[in-house]
Amino acid sequence: MTGILQPVQLTVNLSVAKPRGALVAWAGLLLAGVVASAPAADPAAVYGEQIEPLLRQHCFKCHSHSADKIKGGLVLDSVDAMLAGGDTGPAIAPGHPEKSRLIEAIKQSGELKMPPKGEKLSAGEIATLERWIQSGAPAPKTAAALPNGSIRRTGRITDEDRQWWAFQPPLATNPPEVKNAAWPRNEMDRFILARLEAEGLAPSSEAPRATLVRRLYFDLWGLPPSPEDVAEFVADESADALEKLIDRLLASPHYGERSARPWLDLVRYADSDGYRIDDYRPHSWRYRDYVIRAFNTDKPYDRFVREQIAGDELYPDDPEATIATGYLCHWIYEYNNRDVETQWKTILNDITDTTSDV
Repeated sequence: MTGILQPVQLTVNLSVAKPRGALVAWAGLLLAGVVASAPAADPAAVYGEQIEPLLRQHCFKCHSHSADKIKGGLVLDSVDAMLAGGDTGPAIAPGHPEKSRLIEAIKQSGELKMPPKGEKLSAGEIATLERWIQSGAPAPKTAAALPNGSIRRTGRITDEDRQWWAFQPPLATNPPEVKNAAWPRNEMDRFILARLEAEGLAPSSEAPRATLVRRLYFDLWGLPPSPEDVAEFVADESADALEKLIDRLLASPHYGERSARPWLDLVRYADSDGYRIDDYRPHSWRYRDYVIRAFNTDKPYDRFVREQIAGDELYPDDPEATIATGYLCHWIYEYNNRDVETQWKTILNDITDTTSDV
């Protein structure tokens, strides 16, 4: 006996005949003695030693905070997350394995089937999970280190979480003092130089002008400069030569074309539906060009986001905002998919995940 999840096995030698009542009484006393002598299970040990490794092996690839994409909105790397559940409701009902969707799924006895691919959980593994849920699904009440060194997440926002730098309001900060006061050309340079000096490092030497112009073209246009462009910049000895070049590059339509590409990748823009049929989408280019124009006109980011999520509702008289809602149609789609309900769920999960991630 190592804990509440270990079954009690009792072997009785019946070679010697005994009255039935005496045999039952004797077996009952023996069983009571065995159970009474077993140490009380530590919830942390039960969860950390048996349940978490089992779920990690079979489920975490699709149902954990570390998954590339959480399937069905379901996370199983903490009891809190199991109780919160996913698209189909809570995963477990403590004390009632027969009512727990997780058990139904791993038994593959209903519509839910987990894992959807690969080998089904063994009878012993299923029994382990059933006994754990039957016992109330005990687990550490606070985040605790698990055997593999990871941290159990409760799924709740803590005071520590709220201290994360990205959630803090911006504060005015004075540029730091630096030793080499002649190097900085602006206040941003002073922040960079202060860190370099703190690490015992010196700034790199300034790039040759021919190298600098190439870097700017590739950064802002994604294209190399022509030999004439390089020669013109190298020959320009005016004090604001660099600023003039940057302004010219930013004013070009090529700037928006270059800057839009990372955004279009993030929102999974494509000119076709995907899947097997992969039909052409004849009007998807309108959204692509909208993003390019947004960068070229320096559209405020908050407006940029609102237009894509609800532009037709928020700005019904602005054709650009209507085009922006094309973002909501970038999901993969197959017009003759026989499983319409599942495809619609996939679409909803996809747009929700993408919106949150981006």
